[in-house]
Amino acid sequence: MSKRKNKVTPVASAQKHNYSGSLSLVIPCYNEQKRIGNLLKQLKSFDQKWQNPLEIIIIDDGSSDQSVDKIKKDFVEAFGSKTSFQLIELPKNQGKGGALKAGVAAATGDYILTVDADMATKPNALFKWLKELPGKTFPENEILIGSREHEKSAVKGQLLRRFAGLIFNFIIQLFTNLHLSDTQCGFKLYPRENAKRLFADLGTNGWAHDVELLYAARLQNTPIRTMPVAWEHQEDSKISLFSDSLKMFGQTIMISTRLNWRHFIQQPLRDLTARTSGGGKEPSWYRLLFVVLSLALLIGMPMMSFDYGITGDEELQKTYGELILKHFETDGEYVNKDDENALNYKNLYYYGGLFDYVAAWMNEHVGGLDPYDMRHLLNSLVGFLMIFFTGLLARELTGSWRMAFFAILFMALSPRIFGHSMNNPKDIPFAAAYAFTLLYLIRFIKQLPRPGSKTVVMLTIGIAAAINVRVGGILLIAYFGLFVGIAYLLQPELRKLLSSPGKVGRIVLIGVLVAVLGYFGGMLCWPYAQQAPLTNPFKALSEMSNFSTSIRMLFEGEHLWSDELPWYYIPKWVAISAPLFALLGLLFFVGFFIIRFKKEDLLPLAFVAFTAIFPVAYAIYKESSLYDGMRHFLFIFPVLIVLAVWGWDQLIRLPKMRWPASGVLVLLMVLPAFWMIKNYPYHYIYFNELSGGVNRAYAYYETDYWMNSIKEMSDWMIENVPAIKGGDTIMVQSNCYVPAAHYLTKRYKNARVRYARYNDRHRNEGDYFMFISRFVNKDLMKNEAWPPGEVIYEAKVGDITIGAITKRAPELYDYRAAEAEKKRDFAAAASFYEQASQQHPNNETAWFGLANAHLQQRNFPQAKTAIDEFIKLSDTHVNGQFALALYHYNLNQVEEAKKVLQRLTRLNYKYNASYYYLALIYARENNTAKLAETLEMYDSTGGRSPQIYDMGIQVFAQTGDRGKELYFKAKKLYFQQQYQEAYNTIQQATTVAPDYEVAQKFRTQFEEQLGVKQK
Repeated sequence: MSKRKNKVTPVASAQKHNYSGSLSLVIPCYNEQKRIGNLLKQLKSFDQKWQNPLEIIIIDDGSSDQSVDKIKKDFVEAFGSKTSFQLIELPKNQGKGGALKAGVAAATGDYILTVDADMATKPNALFKWLKELPGKTFPENEILIGSREHEKSAVKGQLLRRFAGLIFNFIIQLFTNLHLSDTQCGFKLYPRENAKRLFADLGTNGWAHDVELLYAARLQNTPIRTMPVAWEHQEDSKISLFSDSLKMFGQTIMISTRLNWRHFIQQPLRDLTARTSGGGKEPSWYRLLFVVLSLALLIGMPMMSFDYGITGDEELQKTYGELILKHFETDGEYVNKDDENALNYKNLYYYGGLFDYVAAWMNEHVGGLDPYDMRHLLNSLVGFLMIFFTGLLARELTGSWRMAFFAILFMALSPRIFGHSMNNPKDIPFAAAYAFTLLYLIRFIKQLPRPGSKTVVMLTIGIAAAINVRVGGILLIAYFGLFVGIAYLLQPELRKLLSSPGKVGRIVLIGVLVAVLGYFGGMLCWPYAQQAPLTNPFKALSEMSNFSTSIRMLFEGEHLWSDELPWYYIPKWVAISAPLFALLGLLFFVGFFIIRFKKEDLLPLAFVAFTAIFPVAYAIYKESSLYDGMRHFLFIFPVLIVLAVWGWDQLIRLPKMRWPASGVLVLLMVLPAFWMIKNYPYHYIYFNELSGGVNRAYAYYETDYWMNSIKEMSDWMIENVPAIKGGDTIMVQSNCYVPAAHYLTKRYKNARVRYARYNDRHRNEGDYFMFISRFVNKDLMKNEAWPPGEVIYEAKVGDITIGAITKRAPELYDYRAAEAEKKRDFAAAASFYEQASQQHPNNETAWFGLANAHLQQRNFPQAKTAIDEFIKLSDTHVNGQFALALYHYNLNQVEEAKKVLQRLTRLNYKYNASYYYLALIYARENNTAKLAETLEMYDSTGGRSPQIYDMGIQVFAQTGDRGKELYFKAKKLYFQQQYQEAYNTIQQATTVAPDYEVAQKFRTQFEEQLGVKQK
């Protein structure tokens, strides 16, 4: 080692800047004998211009040539009094990282500049940096790195080497959170404290040491700024393009693993042991908590998934996945025995099939599990990813691992989210893709104007994955364009770039690439979209925006169809089913966001909030058909949780609110946690305490609409009905046929299951009923007429029954009555129904059957008695009201009949029979306007009576409405199976009245059914 100072006369003028501190140059050297002369030349040039204290440290990394002798000979006399020179000789080659580590350890300057000995970038570049930096001085706590990919850099070098560098940097971004386009340029400037800390922990001696240093800095939230350089490739490089690239790839993986372990596990554990926070703005153990909770969920959720039942739609989803699998395996030729394929199956072909296809592939090629257990296992893993990405999104928006931890904790303690994560194959995969895409969309915006290649690729994958699940993922492309545009308009540093066509063109090109690849990538598992990539996705989007399938449900104590729900349906469901900590957090978010918006850069947070607000607002605007609570909008829940976490964090930061707010938050988290433990595995039925809980929701809102309780009831039957294990044949009727049949008949073939609508349960033979409470009239539930008959088991959540098994009376009075009705032996039917009603006075089907049997025999007083008994059980059940209407109609009490029928249309606007009798009444009254309106309602609700269609033909002929007259004629001909005449007539109707949408829709359906091509 040698050290010496000498004075040399300057030959170049000093460069003006405002930095006044000292500087250390650290230069690794290995077999650089041929370059020593140029190295000395460049260092002397810099020394002559640099007026502040300067330290030059050269580290010989065990050179085997004459490098050390030449340095000792040429460098000792080269520098002036303000410059200190030091040569460190390592006994053996350690690699570039090891050499730099030794040099930085010896450096004393306020800032430390690492420079390659080949002078590919010369030290004088530092003057250009100072000229461009704010205040013309170095930032206090920021690492500056030279980047050959910087737009202002001047690079001369091998194209192949630069391309290899880009590939390597993509690999770096893939395994780390670095989005730097060039990590390998050796020209880097560190504040002394940063350099000492980073190099002291450096464990990589090879060429990939830069990756470890910068990744460690990123993990410590140290800012890194890329700077332009003039860089020229030097011959005789020490890097082997092939072998060193492989080594650097392996080292990058090892670096990522080691640093993450140290950052997330070792350091927090050390800080906990030492009772320190780790020196950061927040305790380091939040990182550990994030990892521990994530691992617990990753392991625990799949284990719990086996306890969740088959859902109502799952058999359809399973079949759709199998059809997609066959479609791809047969190049689109597969059609099953029912003429179904991936292009026409139900309405599911409107959905991307990513999850269902993967599940079908796993069942086909991996197996080992029950097909539904496999689906639930995969579903739970996707649910975990949704929760995990929510945490990362919170971290991305705030830079806080505390916020990330509380985000996944909030998600895990949101019972409905957790419950759906186990067996919802539609909405949870979409929510996971949505959260993932938002994560990388925010990263993209934060990295503008030069987003990292990993960010671009992951954003594209996220959009494609979302579309591959649900066509609504196209919305993410719109968000992408909107948010990037707004960022350029509102952020000053980006707005300045709008005047540069080249820079704008580059980001537009990247945006188009992301949008196009994301859009077409979204069709990889979606056969229907592949058939017409530019049109079919938008047909599906139109269908999904206003779903044509309508389902009746219970909302606010009213039985409503999904296309007549109030505008606030989704907001109300959020309000009653989200945990209180989430709702309060959202209120805090709104308040603090308004207060802080002008003071802080909250634009990314505003973007994320928009992605939760807009879909709901759009659904309200479009009056979209909705059902099953908020399950179609589960994808906004991760966003709501992130906003709620931010709101709580802002409140807890207030000095006087920290402990009171923390105490309230803990209490509010304990409430759903305790509920989840108590009501496992029915988490998706949760109602919060503000709404009165699940007990208050009973008979006001849907509970087990997902049929989850069928598994519990089936398991109970197998263990507690001896006939099943004894081999005796038993028949179970259920309105949940698929799950009941799977759980019962899969294990015991003698157990048979038959589908039965709840209101028609008496019409078939059977030994047991197994029903969930969905589609049961609310008054029957309130008046304890549900569960029906002799109840032998109830599946409960809280104190309410969500599913029940009923043992059927051996006399089968109700079934015998129904059989007598078929034979039109109404006297016998009345007798059997009478006995059934006496056996179980709360059996509404017996009272309705008895009333109908007496009406058929014109025994009106007896009919009225049965009707009154029915109405005692339920004043809102359509069957009871219809029997009352028929009673009045048969007694020619027209006004009373009309009032009841009109009420029926309000109770259930699709109750077709009410329009039939109203039409007869309006015809008798010569009320043409009301008659025409009623006839159209009769038609729209599926009526098929030729008498009513004849009435329509006459009425519209009288009113001169030729289009509707022809339409009703075509419908009558269709029901009479005179298809050619019907088709000719509907063609005339659509020609006469091209704007009559009902006729156009019927013609389209007719042509699809007959395979007729429209002209």
